[in-house]
Amino acid sequence: MSTLLLALDTATECTTVGLARHSERLEIIAAESVDAPRAAMSRVLPMVESLLDANGLAISDVGGVIVGRGPGSFTGVRIGVATAKGLAHGLGCPVWGVGTLDAIAWASASSDVTLAVVGDAMRGEVYPALFRCCGGRAERMTPECVAKPADVAAQWAALDCPLVLAGNGLRKYGTLLLDALGEHATTLPEESWSPHAGGLFSAWMAQLADDTLGSGEPGELLPVYTRLSDAEENERARAGLLPLGAPESGVAGCEPR
Repeated sequence: MSTLLLALDTATECTTVGLARHSERLEIIAAESVDAPRAAMSRVLPMVESLLDANGLAISDVGGVIVGRGPGSFTGVRIGVATAKGLAHGLGCPVWGVGTLDAIAWASASSDVTLAVVGDAMRGEVYPALFRCCGGRAERMTPECVAKPADVAAQWAALDCPLVLAGNGLRKYGTLLLDALGEHATTLPEESWSPHAGGLFSAWMAQLADDTLGSGEPGELLPVYTRLSDAEENERARAGLLPLGAPESGVAGCEPR
């Protein structure tokens, strides 16, 4: 028996949704992506409904939800994760999270390259990640983090190897990175800089194969922020608390450095 999967990501300016059936293999049924800066909350559920209707399906047919859990825009990540959890809770089905940067990498894993994905982290920072793409797989080489673009440029230049760049951080910092990397760097087409349903499904399939999906319980799904929000950092400063280190998820309960 096949399972109907719904995938969505709202962590960037691009809101994306997709449908696929999974049994022994995965078959993508339909997908849609739209540029919706600061509008994901009003777009994502209508997009889901429209995609289901267009394919003669109902929300009750969905047997599993996949969501990009960041990093990205704090508000966008929250919208996506909360929407996915709410749908899964209402449907009584599992929900799984995949990295937003991982989804970008998996969508471009058909070529054997070292892929450098740079997400826009606002505040003059980026979310950098390196992936080794080979044989249709995207193997993550670096952990989730947030950093200054100039520091990332210096670190990647020191690798002294060819890199293919992607990610929405290139819109602000592409020139800086390309100048630092010189002839070692090329960029993917801009339509490859955002997460899309195909990458979400591929990243999910990889976790399934590696047995790292988790239980699928909504309460266990955490967003990936890599740092606290402005409001949380300001609150800690007012309370005279020490700054927190970069947490794995960015949610409460992390230990200070």
